[in-house]
Amino acid sequence: MSALERMVDDALLDPLAAARGHARAGGRVVGYVGAEIPVELIIASGAFPLRIPSFAHTSTALADRYLESSFSPDVRSIAEQYLQGALDFMDAVILPRSDDSAQRLYYYLSELRARRVTGGPRPLIYDLAKIPRSTSLVHSHGATQRLAVEIGAGEQALADAIAQRNRRRRLFVAAAQARTGGVGPCGSLMERISRAAGCCDAESFDAAFGDWLTHAPGHAAGPRVVLAGSVPPDDRLHRAVEKAGGNIVAEVGAHASRALASPPIAADDSLEAIAAHYHSLEFGPRAFVDRASQLEATAQAARADGVIIWLLETEDALIWDLPAQLSALAGAGVPALPLARRRWDGGDGALDEIASFTRGLRSAA
Repeated sequence: MSALERMVDDALLDPLAAARGHARAGGRVVGYVGAEIPVELIIASGAFPLRIPSFAHTSTALADRYLESSFSPDVRSIAEQYLQGALDFMDAVILPRSDDSAQRLYYYLSELRARRVTGGPRPLIYDLAKIPRSTSLVHSHGATQRLAVEIGAGEQALADAIAQRNRRRRLFVAAAQARTGGVGPCGSLMERISRAAGCCDAESFDAAFGDWLTHAPGHAAGPRVVLAGSVPPDDRLHRAVEKAGGNIVAEVGAHASRALASPPIAADDSLEAIAAHYHSLEFGPRAFVDRASQLEATAQAARADGVIIWLLETEDALIWDLPAQLSALAGAGVPALPLARRRWDGGDGALDEIASFTRGLRSAA
């Protein structure tokens, strides 16, 4: 087992460990939720940036007292950790305005803290606007400036922070290119690596990842699959494909692997550049993007044998794109498995359906 894989195993076994250790040593920790938070600002504030994990197989009894059923299960899991006090070592938690469940959680946590029902770190909102017009970009710049002030991010530290995140982006772009080029590792391993990245010390993780990429093991031949839709809780969908002899070679959406492989931020080292980057990202439920064309293009670039579109039962945004996505894939001759209104833990038969779909692709090959 490589140094990276040991690091990944440890991080996923206890995702809060590195951040807790940083806090015990006297450092600040700022948590964040989702793929559209400017981590550069957290780094520039001198804090440890922790992408708060969520868990599919843990009780959410405390969160259920306050959250309606429409909250997404990953946000519900994060609320449970917050209410249990598991995140008390953090200075703040940043939630995105661009995700409905996450932004509602911000208001709920703020009210619960004001009423002294719970303690916990300061909830902050990143009011990112996604409309592709100049006024929206100006709004996002203002939101970025406000967040920088709230967490104490100094502009003089932005250059190093942007360089650090760009380094990681280039590593994940290289990994994504290897996967779609047919020489990359299996999808489940890349999914685990992508998730662990948000929990680890940046310097040690990036160094281990860069070294690992130079001799990363390739995946055996089999059906090449693209995964789109909601973000699953872990690598269970990837493993279902692999168990049936296939491999997920790309993801489309706000998956960790896709988010980390976004283009580098422009080199002018400014808040404006950071705001422009996150404003233009083409994932997330509020992104203005032709998701049907995006998925078709990804499938063709990856030479995919099939596409799985997995959507949660609480998904009320991405599901509107499903008919157009299926039409586009049918026109391109790419088989698709739509799985709509599904349970987060996959306990509704989705894993068996995925395996059966993959075996069918293998038989047709």
